[in-house]
Amino acid sequence: MFEVLGFYKFIKIRSLKKNKDLLQDFLIKKKIRGTIIIANEGLNGTISGDINDIKSIINIKKNIFLQRI
Repeated sequence: MFEVLGFYKFIKIRSLKKNKDLLQDFLIKKKIRGTIIIANEGLNGTISGDINDIKSIINIKKNIFLQRI
């Protein structure tokens, strides 16, 4: 079963390229599809994938972006 997750978060993001690469590698490995926009102002996206993979991306997203403010 697939899950769809839509999200946005306005935060100051540094190291856009590094964070993009970390997130992209994880998404490809887990076969998660969708669009995520990463900008200096924050994140915005809609993704779809296996429910367990979507739950894990929520944690990864928090670890990558919310701890680097």
